[in-house]
Amino acid sequence: MQVSIMLTTHSTELDTIRSHYDSLADFVPAHLSLVFPQPLPQLQTSMLTDIQEIIQTLPETTFFTTHLLPDYDYHNLLLVLDDPKNSLKKLHQALYSLSYFEPFQRRDIPFTPHITIARNQTKSQLNQLAHELMSKTIGLSVTFDTLVFEQIADNDQSIPLLKCHLT
Repeated sequence: MQVSIMLTTHSTELDTIRSHYDSLADFVPAHLSLVFPQPLPQLQTSMLTDIQEIIQTLPETTFFTTHLLPDYDYHNLLLVLDDPKNSLKKLHQALYSLSYFEPFQRRDIPFTPHITIARNQTKSQLNQLAHELMSKTIGLSVTFDTLVFEQIADNDQSIPLLKCHLT
């Protein structure tokens, strides 16, 4: 099974943009991935408890967007979040320190807190979108309301295994 852990937000502005440019917009809300999709041989009940304990360490749930970052390798446009206290980075690291997820951490790719707003775009499309969307996205207040530990179905649909409401 494929699983991931993410913080979700319900933002009219982001939902509108994603509905045009993100093929996953109909399947999953705007989110920040903390544990990226990875294979998990089995679900252990202790895993849910461990995740719940770690999420309690997140001191704040509202962040501001700072800039757009084209990801040419994966053909995505990322909306980067300001994380002045590194609370999102610390949460990401704490989750990957769990024995279930530690083998899957990509230490070669630095974690940049972001929300993907466009997917499957060419380099020129990403550059054009970044230019067009800058004024609509920079400085947005994003409040994460739920942590979701999910199984990813074959059709990319999210099947929640655990939901922790933050607000």
